[in-house]
Amino acid sequence: MTAKFTVSKSATRQLLMTAAGTLLLLAALDVVVLHRLSEPPATDDDGVTTSKGQTERRTDLVWGTLFTVAGATLVAVGSGGMLTGRCVVELDEAGVKLRVAGPMSYVAIPWDDIVSVRSARDYGDDGHVPMPQLLIEVRARAGYPDALWGAVWEENVLRIDADGWETAAEEVAVRCELMLGRTQEGDYH
Repeated sequence: MTAKFTVSKSATRQLLMTAAGTLLLLAALDVVVLHRLSEPPATDDDGVTTSKGQTERRTDLVWGTLFTVAGATLVAVGSGGMLTGRCVVELDEAGVKLRVAGPMSYVAIPWDDIVSVRSARDYGDDGHVPMPQLLIEVRARAGYPDALWGAVWEENVLRIDADGWETAAEEVAVRCELMLGRTQEGDYH
């Protein structure tokens, strides 16, 4: 029996990121060119930009550049995430694949190396907003990379940031434990 389960980033979050980037690009256009919501640089009675207006124009250009860079980055990341739809977690009979080795790279952990899988909440430094996490305990950490994206090793436990996943970390942990139980019972071998 071949069972496969994948988890991707939330499409809603990707869409909101793209929308926020679009709003920043529109704000940059207004600040630098249109001046529909923002004030244009000060001019005298003849329409010539005053020294105060020149200072305002330079400030508008700085803000416009900042908004453009931030907006373009958000649009690129958000729309790229929606278009590519790469999974962040993949479970199959071989083990768990996690996209934590880089933006396009996975770490594969075979079921034989896994001791347990559970979910947790990390309250971070401020202690206010709990962030969902998936915790995978392995028998030996040797052979797995240290520098990870969205994950960190604490001894033999890999703590993966599960914020923004389309499937809750709790459900992923349950599915992992079920598949781990199958491999220990020999259903895959």
